Amino acid sequence: MSLVRRSVPVVPLLLALLALPPTAAILLVARPASAQGAAKPAAKPAGKPDPKKAAEEQKKADEAKAAEEAKAAEEAKKAEEQKAADEAAKATAAATTVEPPKEEWDIKDVEELPGKRYLFIGARYRGNIIPKFMLNLFVDEGATVYSNTIAIELDMRKDGFSLIPALGFTEYSTGGDILFKEKGSKDIPGNYSFVNSSMKALYATADLLWSVKMSKNFDFEYGAGFGLGIIFGDLANNWVYEDPNGALAGSNGRHYAKCQTGGTQPGCNAAEHKNTDILKVGNYTEPSWFDGGSKPVIFPWISIPQLGLRYKPVKNFVARLGLGFALTGFWFGLNGEYGLEQKPKP
Repeated sequence: MSLVRRSVPVVPLLLALLALPPTAAILLVARPASAQGAAKPAAKPAGKPDPKKAAEEQKKADEAKAAEEAKAAEEAKKAEEQKAADEAAKATAAATTVEPPKEEWDIKDVEELPGKRYLFIGARYRGNIIPKFMLNLFVDEGATVYSNTIAIELDMRKDGFSLIPALGFTEYSTGGDILFKEKGSKDIPGNYSFVNSSMKALYATADLLWSVKMSKNFDFEYGAGFGLGIIFGDLANNWVYEDPNGALAGSNGRHYAKCQTGGTQPGCNAAEHKNTDILKVGNYTEPSWFDGGSKPVIFPWISIPQLGLRYKPVKNFVARLGLGFALTGFWFGLNGEYGLEQKPKP
């Protein structure tokens, strides 16, 4: 009942459909279905984006990007530091492995470089002269005395200065009997005696020599020498008497012979000699200072000045010609030294 009341009247509708053309009838029938479909609820439109959420996501993206950039910058910095460290290590290694420039070796190149020490070993000879006039400052009569010295030496040279320590042997032989007379005394046999020395000495000395360059191979040297010697050997000191056939001749034209024994003979008795209780007869030999005699035990070597020429023809050889004045008189000397400078290894 209710269905009939709510429905469209069927008979009139059918009559209308039959009266219409076929196409219109089809459209009319299909319209209710289209209307029915259009009546369905429309799809819900898409929601709008949330601004707060979008901001948070953008912030996270920016932070991630910043972190990536910071990480890349840190890695780049570390790479730069590592590169600098590698370059510094290479430079240090190169500096430690660089060899100094090689010295060229020329045997005739005698230049001595400033600040460099040069060593030479060698030997020397010195002749020492005590002139008669020097002896006459202390005694009358006498004669010129000549002695010899040989030594080994080490020359330590730097900046034109040589320090030369040496060990030497000297013989102070008079070569025979020499007649002496007490200085300024009366011309009587009691004031005469003869001396005969066979003394020797071992010296330790050091020469200090400065040099001035004269030419490529020659230097002028000046300085001084100091040392100490130990004296040994005999010193005969014997009285004499006048004898026409004596072997010792005085400047007064008289001849003398040595006293063999003490007695009343002029010149051979203690009464004629001053300040002595000892009979100096029969080839009397003086005791040393330690035993109360006049023979020295030690003796200083003082040589001021020393002058000379230094000649260096090649790297490994030096020769010297020198002269000087010492407590024992005038001396002249010759030196030859071998240089220890070696050719650099290739």
